[in-house]
Amino acid sequence: MRYLKNFGLLLAVTGILAACQNAVPGGGSEIITEENAVSSEEETAAEIENIDEQEIDDQQLAEIVDKAKKIKSYKAELNMSAALDGMEPRELNAEMLFINSEPPQLLLRSYGEDRTISKNGKTYFNNDTEWVDVSDSVDVNLLYSVTYDNAVASFAEIASHMKTEKHDDKINYIYHGSNEEIYETIESLVQVNFGEMHVENVNSTVEVTVDEESKRIEEINFESDGTDTHGTFELEGAATFDEFNEVDEIEIPVTE
Repeated sequence: MRYLKNFGLLLAVTGILAACQNAVPGGGSEIITEENAVSSEEETAAEIENIDEQEIDDQQLAEIVDKAKKIKSYKAELNMSAALDGMEPRELNAEMLFINSEPPQLLLRSYGEDRTISKNGKTYFNNDTEWVDVSDSVDVNLLYSVTYDNAVASFAEIASHMKTEKHDDKINYIYHGSNEEIYETIESLVQVNFGEMHVENVNSTVEVTVDEESKRIEEINFESDGTDTHGTFELEGAATFDEFNEVDEIEIPVTE
């Protein structure tokens, strides 16, 4: 039987936070790093640092990329589900407050409950009983992959395949088709790993909503289904971004 690997690497319903739950400083817990958390290069999300604005032909897209590099803080939320071979879907809800400092500050919530806080290079996890310092067990850069920067970088990769529609003060970029690279871009962004797959066919719908005045992405909706050599797979969800430059402070929790 196949199973979903690293579903929600960004907020471990399975994976990182499950490991952190038993992490005790000095207890020999494995450190979650890019090398052992992501199994292949193809699963790494696109990065905005790799975009050369001078090579972007679309002026709207160039402005979106430029604005993204100037954002100081924001709120993001991801709701998605994934399923293999017609089995019951696995669902994930993740909400993040992010401050673009060095190192970055973030607060992660799942289904309304604060789960992880990282600030000043220290990371804390709520294990339902207390806040635990897991700084030595977790690479903060891997806790949440659907950052605004990664969303913009992924959008830049697929924008040339999308048509545009304007509705009031919003511009909707829409893709519907069977391009496997489009699917792989979304899969990498949300860090769903179905394990070893050899995709035979896939149908994807992606819609990106951009505010025309601010040139900021507000929502990404995605839905894909297809078959591989072992059966079927499905992925759907939505990522939203708001409260740009409005997140002022993230408090460090009280620990024992």
